[in-house]
Amino acid sequence: MLRDLMARHGRTWIIAEGSGGGCYAVRRVSLWAHGLERGLCNVRCGATVEELARNLEEETRLERRSRPRQAF
Repeated sequence: MLRDLMARHGRTWIIAEGSGGGCYAVRRVSLWAHGLERGLCNVRCGATVEELARNLEEETRLERRSRPRQAF
């Protein structure tokens, strides 16, 4: 499951198992204040791989919601 998570989110996040259990993800590129103000995080954790997967999916939803729309 961790390998699947890395395949899906590995371009944006560095994903690893925690030394005390659980796992965590750190953004490869830190967010600016604009992203943080909109509820995005630079680090997400989970007690299980499944919990981390849910947290990263939530980050993906927040990212899509916080992107400014382009006018054509």
